[in-house]
Amino acid sequence: MTIATGPLPVYLLTGFLGSGKTTLLSRLVRSPRFADTAVVINEFGEIGLDHMLVGKADDTDVVLLDSGCLCCAATSSLQDTLESLYYRRQRGEIPAFTRVVVETSGLADPCPVINTLSADPLIARHYRFGGVVATADALHGMVTLDAYREASTQVAIADRIALTKADLAEDGAIQELKAALRRYNASAPIRMVSPDTVDEDAPALFDGLHPQHLDEAALASASAGSSSPLAHVLRYGIVSFAFRQHAPISWDAYASWTRHMQRHVGERLLRAKGLLRWDDGSLRAVHGVRHVFATPEPVAATQDAARAEGAMILIVQDLSAEDVEQAMRPLGL
Repeated sequence: MTIATGPLPVYLLTGFLGSGKTTLLSRLVRSPRFADTAVVINEFGEIGLDHMLVGKADDTDVVLLDSGCLCCAATSSLQDTLESLYYRRQRGEIPAFTRVVVETSGLADPCPVINTLSADPLIARHYRFGGVVATADALHGMVTLDAYREASTQVAIADRIALTKADLAEDGAIQELKAALRRYNASAPIRMVSPDTVDEDAPALFDGLHPQHLDEAALASASAGSSSPLAHVLRYGIVSFAFRQHAPISWDAYASWTRHMQRHVGERLLRAKGLLRWDDGSLRAVHGVRHVFATPEPVAATQDAARAEGAMILIVQDLSAEDVEQAMRPLGL
């Protein structure tokens, strides 16, 4: 089997306690269509892998499931775990996976993990940040979003939302939750998942996320003017803004913008994502979380990239529209 030489995508699977994240993952790893995936989880017992184990690699932290999927217990730092997986893959000790899915704890703030995946130079040698999938519970999601800051943050920064337990909920409750999710995150597609959709969900939940992670709602909002809000300010002060680029930017302008964001916005920046044109002619994906910004990487000219070119999304907390517009001035947006 030929081993791919490009950076491997790493996706983050997040979701609050009880949102169905672990149940969804346990179904995905049983699907043969997920066979080319390595899943990094906290511990094996969380998704009951014992009866699926068909063999072990040399170390006890990696198991090969009967579906062909690899599951790895993160017994060290995420950087060390990913590095070990990569080199064992290269040596042929484990199957040549083509993507990695990292599951977070239900109470975890996903922002530090995104920083690690998108900006750590050691990880960037072999991997690239692929995006965030967040689970939301159709039965109890409304209560969770209103009661817990972590749950609303997980939804707000997601690139795709997996709506779980939809087969158990009334249609009216599903539509109410969708409307609430849209208030927190207007740009992430919502995909309903159930036991009947496993083969379609694996790997459709993770594949197809564009480098800039923007969908039709975000692009339409960004095209409407220089800036516009994508979501209302809710209990935790989370709001999204869309911007459209009017002229190519320079590296000096980008450096000035990142310095301003680090000094004056900092922890209030939940996520920045976009696809901007540079004055050297390159098209580059921009990612930032809190104080950390990844090096803007060139993006190939595709139909999807052409549609999203010049669009930028900011997801912030406790910032006014005036503060956000001032922060974007160094970029000319």
